[in-house]
Amino acid sequence: MDQQIFLNTNSNLQSVLEFSLDSIMVCDSKGKIVYWNPASEKLFGYTEQEAFGKDLTIIIPNEMHDMHTNGMNRFMSTREGKLIGNTIEVNAKKKDQSIFPVELSLFHWEEDGSIFVCAFIRDITTRIKSEDELADLRSIIDSSPSCVRLIDSFGNLKKVNPVGLDLIGAESPEQVYDACIYDIVHEDDRERFKEFNEMICKGGSGTLIFKIVSLNGTERIFETFARPHQMSNGQIGHLAITNDISERVKADEKLRKKDAELEEAQRLSVIGEFAAGIAHEVNNPLAVLIAKTQLLELQIKSLDIDAEDKVKELFKSLEIIHETVNHTADLIKNLKTFSTKDKFGTLEFSSLSEIIDVALNICKSRCSFAGIELKIDIHEKIEVECSPVSLSQVILNLILNAIHAIETIENKWISIKTKTSEKGLQILVTDCGSGIPDDIVGKIMHPFFTTKEPGKGTGIGLSLSRKAVAKMNGQLYYNTNSPNTQFIIEFEKYR
Repeated sequence: MDQQIFLNTNSNLQSVLEFSLDSIMVCDSKGKIVYWNPASEKLFGYTEQEAFGKDLTIIIPNEMHDMHTNGMNRFMSTREGKLIGNTIEVNAKKKDQSIFPVELSLFHWEEDGSIFVCAFIRDITTRIKSEDELADLRSIIDSSPSCVRLIDSFGNLKKVNPVGLDLIGAESPEQVYDACIYDIVHEDDRERFKEFNEMICKGGSGTLIFKIVSLNGTERIFETFARPHQMSNGQIGHLAITNDISERVKADEKLRKKDAELEEAQRLSVIGEFAAGIAHEVNNPLAVLIAKTQLLELQIKSLDIDAEDKVKELFKSLEIIHETVNHTADLIKNLKTFSTKDKFGTLEFSSLSEIIDVALNICKSRCSFAGIELKIDIHEKIEVECSPVSLSQVILNLILNAIHAIETIENKWISIKTKTSEKGLQILVTDCGSGIPDDIVGKIMHPFFTTKEPGKGTGIGLSLSRKAVAKMNGQLYYNTNSPNTQFIIEFEKYR
């Protein structure tokens, strides 16, 4: 049958059919091909001459032949068909017998009593592959242990996988779709997150660690890796893979604290060994000085000297030497005490007055030299269950901290006072300072935190002091309600 039966004389229509990128073919009422455009030749491999007059089944997979024949017969007799006027996806067959997916659109017309069916066919192999890959990608994203999310430049959530929903405490995508992520970012990190999102949506990429407060009130720490992504509306969004690192941060913090504690313990060990060494080396010369002083006193007494005033002066000088040597010997004794290993496992009731005296003996001269008045108000008979060495160290550390803090003040004083009640014993160490600034008061108990210059202080910080008191079943804390700088040590067990 001549092709001009359905092409008529319109050359423009023929040009469209000839140059179409889609395969276009026409078959008659018997299912014979009467038109085959160049795109069909390219797609199926049959030339126009090979296809013309052949049954349409040459491009239909064998298993679909009967279905095609029955459908054509029904349509030709009833003018009703399921496929005519619709677009569907089916498989087609090439000349080399390979099968591939196509998108098929059919329509018909009648001319001079004859019926023609026209088929528009498009190869969708690439699209199907892309859809399969996209489906695989969605499957990977949905099963990913990480949160995968997409937000726009305003922070509105556009897509999120199930893990992300769980992390933010949402029950369904609909609950959070188009919600502003900024609202659940912790207020401490909100501005940083906004700046980060703006940077990503302007074409940048990067990493950010931030904290969120999920819908159920749980705080989590996230680490996100983000890059720009063109959304379906053409705008650039923020595509990110986000992981919950809360447990990792806690573990790192715990490890850091352990390292800090080990370093503090090593530092204390060195201090103890140094103190023990000094005590050993100085004790012998002091013993010689004491013996020689006593010998000089005896020798002067045995001399027949008339100048009584000069003798008194000599005895006074010897007395000063004797007192100085005894004071130094006490210091050495206290150093040896400080070098003793703490015994937190066997706490004992010890005289609080004696414990404080050990600390005061080491720092009295320093306070006197700095013009600091020591105000001591201690109940003499109080005994507290503790490790005497550790409690002396803690009190000495508080005194030394106070000395450094108030050295530039004119009327300087440090007070050590006790208060007792049914709840327990309080040891109040107060100085004339006006308190610790608000911006650092929360840091003073952190390991190694100090406001002192390098080389000043003992290196025994408040962090270690607090831990030592805790091991003695007590508490050490800063009193924010005091008008002066005040630290309080509390014990339940005392007598």
